[in-house]
Amino acid sequence: MNQNLTAAAKVLALSVLSPMAAAQLEPLTIFPASTVITMDPSLPRASAVAVSEGRIVAVGDVADFAVWEASREVSIDERFADKVIVPGLIDNHLHPFLASIVLNTVWITPQEWQVGDMQVPATRTHEGFVRRLEEELAANADPAAPLLSWGYHASWHGEVMRPELDEISTDKPIVLIQRSFHEIIMNSAALDWLGLNTDDIGVHPDVELGEGFFSESGVDVALERLVPYFFAPERLRAGLDALRDAVHAGGITTIGDMGVGGYLGLQEEAQVYQDHFGDSRTPFRMFMVASPGTMLTPPPKQDVDAFAAIDFPRVFSGRHVKFFADGGFFALNMRMKYPGYTDGHEGRWMMAPDALEAAVRPYWNDGYQVHVHVNGDEGLDVVLDILDGLLQEKPRFDHRFTLHHVGISTNEQLRRATALGVVISAQPNYLWALGDKYAESGLGYDRASQMSRIGAMVRNGIPTSLHSDFTMAPASPLWLAWVAANRITADGTLMAPEERISVEEALRAVTIDAAFAMGLEDEIGSIVAGKKADFTILESDPFETPVSALKDIEIWGTVFEGTVYPVSSIQ
Repeated sequence: MNQNLTAAAKVLALSVLSPMAAAQLEPLTIFPASTVITMDPSLPRASAVAVSEGRIVAVGDVADFAVWEASREVSIDERFADKVIVPGLIDNHLHPFLASIVLNTVWITPQEWQVGDMQVPATRTHEGFVRRLEEELAANADPAAPLLSWGYHASWHGEVMRPELDEISTDKPIVLIQRSFHEIIMNSAALDWLGLNTDDIGVHPDVELGEGFFSESGVDVALERLVPYFFAPERLRAGLDALRDAVHAGGITTIGDMGVGGYLGLQEEAQVYQDHFGDSRTPFRMFMVASPGTMLTPPPKQDVDAFAAIDFPRVFSGRHVKFFADGGFFALNMRMKYPGYTDGHEGRWMMAPDALEAAVRPYWNDGYQVHVHVNGDEGLDVVLDILDGLLQEKPRFDHRFTLHHVGISTNEQLRRATALGVVISAQPNYLWALGDKYAESGLGYDRASQMSRIGAMVRNGIPTSLHSDFTMAPASPLWLAWVAANRITADGTLMAPEERISVEEALRAVTIDAAFAMGLEDEIGSIVAGKKADFTILESDPFETPVSALKDIEIWGTVFEGTVYPVSSIQ
C-alpha cells in the first residue's frame, strides 16, 4: 500500500511539470557519501545530498531524489563516495586584519604551531626567547625593516621590556606583539621610528613609555602608528592570502569578524575585504560585526547603521555590534572577583562598566544584537548586570545578547545567564594553552582547571559555540571541538573532566549553534533542504573516531555554495 502510494506520488509530481516549466529547472548535482552527518535531529544521517543553484535541494538516499530529477540535467559527483560530509564548519569569532598582521611576523611562542608550511618550535624560557630574537635579528639583512615578533608571553618568557630590547639592538626597531595582541612592547629605535614620545601621546593609563609598554586600550595608541606599515598593500595582500589558506585548511565555510572598524574604519575595511575575498578564489563567506568601542574616535551610530546594511555576496554585515568589557586572558588582565590573582594584582577594564553600559544602550534600544568580549568572573557580573538593567528598561525577546570568550565563570553566573537569555561564543583554547601555567601562578589550580567551563554552559541550556579568535587558537573548528570534548592541556593534563562535552555537542558548537550566535541558522549550520550548500568533507567519521583523535581527522576540502574546493586547490 505505502509503496504504491509512493510510486503514485512520483508519477503525479512528474506529471505536473509542464515542458515549459521543466525547461527552466536548473541542473542538479548529487553528492553520494559514505555518510552525511546533517546536525539536524529530525534526519541525523543520510547517504547523499542533492544541490542546485548553490542550495540544498534534498537530503537522503540517491533513490529518494528521483522526484527532483525530471527534466533536469543531473550529474552524480562521486568524489565523496568514501568520505564523510558534515555541515560547513563555522568560526564565528576571528580577526582577519589582526591575523594578517601576525602572519607577517616572526613567531616565537610557548607552544608548537603549524600554519600552512610554517612550523614553529616551542620556546618556553626567557633565555630561549632572547636567543631567538637575536637569531632573527642576525638573519634580518634588510636595514630598513623592523623586527616584528608575535607570541611573547611573560608567563613563560619572563619580563622583556624596552631596556632589555635596547641591549639587543639600539638601531633596529624591535616590536613584540604579545600572544593575545593585548600588549605591544618596543625598543627605543621602534619608538623613534614611529614617532612615539611623551609629547605625542600625552599621559595614558595603559602606556608605560619608559618600558616601551602598551597594553589594552594603549595598544590602540601604538596601532595608530603601526597600521600604515602593517597594511602597506603588499604586506596586507600577503597576510590576507595566508589567512584565506588557513581558514580553508580548517574546513571553514563561514567566518565572523568580531571587530570591524578598529584599523582603517568601517566602510574602508569592508571594501578591503570585498576586494580581497569577494570572488571565487575564496571558499567561505565573512560576516562582519562593527566594533565601535575599539576605535580611538568611536563613529556616530548612523555610520554603524550604514555599515550594517553592507551586503556583498561573500562579505556582508547586519544589525550586530560588539563591545569590550575587561582585559585580555593571555595577559592576565581579566577582572576577577575575590580572591583575585595569586600575586594580588588587579585586572583591567577595556571599557569601564558605566561607559560600557552607556555605549551598549542605544544599540540595544534599536534592536541590534549585542556582542561583548568578557573574560573574568567580575567582568561577567558587570555584563550580566548591564543586560539585566537593559531588559528591565526595554524588554526584548530573542535578543541573543552574546558573550564572547567567558574564560572564568561560576555555575551560578551561568545559571543567571540562562535566565537572561544569553548566548555564548566560548574560547576553549584557554584551557589547552594556559591551564597548567595559570594553576601554578595567577589563579591557582581550582579556578585554572575550571576555565572555559563549557560543560556547564551546555548543561544550563545556553546556546554555546566555539571560536578560535585566530591567532589565539588554530583556525580549526575540529581542534576547538577536540579541546572542549577532552579538556587536555598542552602539557597533557586532564583538567575538570566534568566540564567535557560530548562529540555531538562539540560538533553542534562549530556548526548549527555557531550559526545561531550570528543569526544565520536559517541559512547555514546544518544540512537541510533550502539551506546554503556548504559542506566540509572529512576522511573519517567523528562519531566513529576516538574522541582523543578528533583533532586529527583529515579534511579533504569543502563545498561552498555548491562549488567544490579541495584543500590542495587554494594557492
